[in-house]
Amino acid sequence: MYVPAILPTKIQSMRPSKRKIVKTVYTTEKFANNIQKDLPMDMKGYAKTIAESCKKARNFMTKVD
Repeated sequence: MYVPAILPTKIQSMRPSKRKIVKTVYTTEKFANNIQKDLPMDMKGYAKTIAESCKKARNFMTKVD
């Protein structure tokens, strides 16, 4: 997960664009999916829930009307 890419570098970029938000949500979703195999069985449900909610949010923000 490359964190510095989502942090603002200038004052004018403090307001995140839709592209930055979608990129952050996608990165979180990917991280939650990848971490599932390393978690114990009782914790996998939390990671799966986070990944699914990120996917729903990303699909909602990027859908074409």
